[in-house]
Amino acid sequence: MSSTKYTLDRIEDGYAVFLKYPEEEEQLIILQSAMNKPVQVGDRVLIEEIDDIYQIEILKEETEHKKAEIQSLMDRLRRKNQ
Repeated sequence: MSSTKYTLDRIEDGYAVFLKYPEEEEQLIILQSAMNKPVQVGDRVLIEEIDDIYQIEILKEETEHKKAEIQSLMDRLRRKNQ
């Protein structure tokens, strides 16, 4: 299996729910104990399954860029509603 890019959407009942990037329509649901490292909601990651363990590489630059975009949108909405 090749590496695929995802964004962590949420964590529910011990499962991580990832949305496939960029369309974010297809979900990948992984038991947290089957992941090689912890991730946070909003992280953009590369995921590769090797021997039933999901190898996750956090894409720090992309994650920070996306968080900055979201913060900018939130700030604009707040200013618009004042």
